[in-house]
Amino acid sequence: MKPLLQTIGLFKQFAGLRGFGPIDFYANPGETVGVIGPNGSGKTTFFNVVTGFLKPTSGQVLWQDQDITNLADYSRARLGLVRTFQEKMVFQGTSVRENLQFALIQHGKSNIGDLDLQEVLAYVGLPTSTIDQKAGDLSWGQSRLLGMALSLVMKPRLMLLDEPFAGLNRVSALKITNMLQSLKRDGIGIVIVEHEMSLLLPLCDRVVVFADGQVLAEGSSHEILQRNDVRKAYFGEEIVARD
Repeated sequence: MKPLLQTIGLFKQFAGLRGFGPIDFYANPGETVGVIGPNGSGKTTFFNVVTGFLKPTSGQVLWQDQDITNLADYSRARLGLVRTFQEKMVFQGTSVRENLQFALIQHGKSNIGDLDLQEVLAYVGLPTSTIDQKAGDLSWGQSRLLGMALSLVMKPRLMLLDEPFAGLNRVSALKITNMLQSLKRDGIGIVIVEHEMSLLLPLCDRVVVFADGQVLAEGSSHEILQRNDVRKAYFGEEIVARD
């Protein structure tokens, strides 16, 4: 299977300070990959470079074997490489409908009718009745769900999610979990940066661990949690052998 997304020797430096790298990474179609690591390990910066919000210092970003390292962020999104952010992704003074339509226009998609927009809202777990609500009147959890809907109207093939569970109550977190499981069933690849291990690990086919701007480990959730170097770097603890 050819990866949808691949990075080769990707490196980012800020004023002489390393942001991350070099990083070799891949994500396959329909695969869910978790990216974990302590704060400051380069996870969000890596997302920013992969999606074109920042330029790399060196290395390559490939999309289906095609070099997109110098492609603009909106052009990558039109290919199907779509991301979400930790903060709200909405225009608060406009309606949910207008937010969705604006996302379509910005990414060169045709406008779609209310029935299709309501279908997207239902997919992410938002009541279809919110379509006429001002985005600024939504709760924090509903705003995060709308952010997911904004990404989905762009017809992603691979979604990069930056802490999708941050600040959510159990009800909203369950809606996100159900949506991510639906995405996987629909063959959409997902890469998730997340600190909430109890929610993240059951979703993942593979986990990649960042530490000090580099890949420390990679494997299944079980394999990762059994590694002392991972537990020490991320959790500040080690496995104690028992007699």
